[in-house]
Amino acid sequence: MGMSKTIRYLTILLITCGLCSCLALRSAAQQRLNSPNPQLPTPSQGVQSGAPSDRVYGGYVIGVGDIVNIRVAEEDDVNGRYQVTQSGDIELPLLSKPVHAAGLTTFDFSKRLGAELKQQQILKEPYVTVFIERGMTQNVSIVGPVARPGVYPIEKPTRLMDVLSMSGGLLPTAGGTIAVSHPLTAKSSAPGSPNSSTDAPTADIQTVDVAVLMSGDPKGNIVIKEGDQITVAGSSVVYVVGAVTRPGAFAIQDARDGMTVLRAIALVEGPLPTASLGKAIIVRRSESQTDRQEIPLDLDKIMKGKVQDPVLSANDILFVPQSGFKKGVRKMGDVAAAAAGQVAGYGLGLRIAN
Repeated sequence: MGMSKTIRYLTILLITCGLCSCLALRSAAQQRLNSPNPQLPTPSQGVQSGAPSDRVYGGYVIGVGDIVNIRVAEEDDVNGRYQVTQSGDIELPLLSKPVHAAGLTTFDFSKRLGAELKQQQILKEPYVTVFIERGMTQNVSIVGPVARPGVYPIEKPTRLMDVLSMSGGLLPTAGGTIAVSHPLTAKSSAPGSPNSSTDAPTADIQTVDVAVLMSGDPKGNIVIKEGDQITVAGSSVVYVVGAVTRPGAFAIQDARDGMTVLRAIALVEGPLPTASLGKAIIVRRSESQTDRQEIPLDLDKIMKGKVQDPVLSANDILFVPQSGFKKGVRKMGDVAAAAAGQVAGYGLGLRIAN
């Protein structure tokens, strides 16, 4: 009899505990249903995976020049690829005005676009998805004497030689140095940092020797990152035109070497038999681009060593007239400038002065 009482007591106890658990679960569920702000994960909170929430929920920031792919359910006229304009907008069919996109995440832009479609009564409940098909904000620019100067996108840090290859390579008029401007980050310009003064530079400039780069030395082939600006220096150019065998323009790779008149005459393989050596001139352009100097030159005496061989400056024009040329020095300068302009404009006779 004692054993039977014990079994009944345990049975009643288990049933009571079960009923209490059921009531507690029911109460907790009722509280969640009645709560005005249920604690559910939102897109802005993301997923507890250790990754940034904006990347999980389409938080890539749209920039000027980016190409985005837009998909709107039940509205094929809007679907397609669009490029963000310089003003940061995207122009879509059916909408009465552009929608601003630059600076927004893809998630936020999809919500803004959906709101516009609803406000303009195009769709009652639009479902919009947006993703960046090609990002153009990560780019570098290259200027100077290269085949195709401009802006080029890079997906990851790359090397200087690779960017030069994208631009078609250096032209013969390229100088001996390349300046790479690396924009300073907000962190490096923060108060208290070495660059925190008001007169601090906005970029860190690194100079590369072209000779070192072309030799294959890794020190010259530096890393290029997004936002960098590459400036290829131009070389000094002199023009030799008129009654000479091979008139042309000559790029001096190292300005320290200079170029004398006799060397320039040698580069054009000498004057023609019909040349008037005593009436040669040097046309020297001033910084104002309007005034210029016409310097008379007796090429015959220079070639015979009777007078000093003058050194030509960058952009000088050495003009050797034909025999019988009777125009004044100023008019000769006009003719020389026109001849040099043809050489520069059409690329005739552009050679390297080694």
